[in-house]
Amino acid sequence: MQGRGIAWRDMNRLRSILIGNRYYFLTFLFFFLLGVYIILSEGKAASFFSLNPYHSVVLDAFFVKFTLLGDGIFALVVFLIMLVLRRYSQAWQLLVAFLASALCAQLLKSYFSMPRPKQFFNPGQYAYFIDGVTHIGFSSFPSGHSTSVFTLATMLALFEKNKRWNVCYLLAAVAVGYSRIYLGQHFLGDVLMGSLLGTLLSVLVHWLFTRRSGSQVVLNS
Repeated sequence: MQGRGIAWRDMNRLRSILIGNRYYFLTFLFFFLLGVYIILSEGKAASFFSLNPYHSVVLDAFFVKFTLLGDGIFALVVFLIMLVLRRYSQAWQLLVAFLASALCAQLLKSYFSMPRPKQFFNPGQYAYFIDGVTHIGFSSFPSGHSTSVFTLATMLALFEKNKRWNVCYLLAAVAVGYSRIYLGQHFLGDVLMGSLLGTLLSVLVHWLFTRRSGSQVVLNS
């Protein structure tokens, strides 16, 4: 009976996390399902081309900088800022979620060994690869930057008291995910898997921390 009561409280805590941040997760679900639909309807290669209809020097420069939000160094900077602000629990949650998602992403990269777009396409088949920026190799699936930025965005959304900001975090993460496709680093499926990995592990880590501390998750309207 005691074990059943603990399990019930744990499920209620998880439910509270999801409901309290429903706008974030519903928006994530919309973009994720949209991406899945694009892949299923167009395929891997065609969806890459359809998502890259236009390139310019200005957009190239913007996305080269903006994609750095998905770099692990940026997440570590946010972690250090949280420590300085004495938001210790949030800082450790972010670090654990980041390390767990990064490890999972690297394991999946090694297991699947999928070619990056520049490795996948024949020379001249795609004209917008950026010299010195676009990589080759077989570490495309999943996208590490997407994993990192969705881990960060989800954790920030879970910590945010003003839930109106949550969609902003999500949209920023979506834009970083798109930057990986624009820069020719990943396919849409790589980004989707990275986003799912970062989001799910962030929720899991946050749930485990609140479960361990026994803190209550406040529902927000």
